[in-house]
Amino acid sequence: MGTKRSGWITGAVVLQLLTLMLLALPMYLLVLIRAPETRSGPDAQASIAGLKIAAAIIGGPALLALAAWIGLWKGKLWGWWLTVLTDVGLVALLVYSMMDDGWHNVDWDVLALSVIAVILVIYLLLPKVRRFYWKTGIPVAPADCIGPSLREG
Repeated sequence: MGTKRSGWITGAVVLQLLTLMLLALPMYLLVLIRAPETRSGPDAQASIAGLKIAAAIIGGPALLALAAWIGLWKGKLWGWWLTVLTDVGLVALLVYSMMDDGWHNVDWDVLALSVIAVILVIYLLLPKVRRFYWKTGIPVAPADCIGPSLREG
């Protein structure tokens, strides 16, 4: 990767670490499976099976987020695309979860997570970040240079 990273790019990579917290949840569920309280509880087999299913369901997207973060860290276009797609998917999932019980019963914790996820997507779409991953050197034109001035007529 011959292009020097700006603070914007480093910020994008660091912010995406937030999505990697998804990896902690399946690990926690796997630890719960081995806990003596889970193994000796009522209907332990069903509890263990449920924890395994939940770990597998959450683990897939978590591994996808890890792959996306690695690509982003390495400055790869596929990493940027995968990160954008996984973050948009996360936003959709969180918004659905937040609104699941209707407008008058909003889960405020999920709303905060949704806002963070939207910020992650917006950050990735900022021109400086996008151009780094797309490797385009096209400069952004100032607003006053678009078209001839109306005062000249």
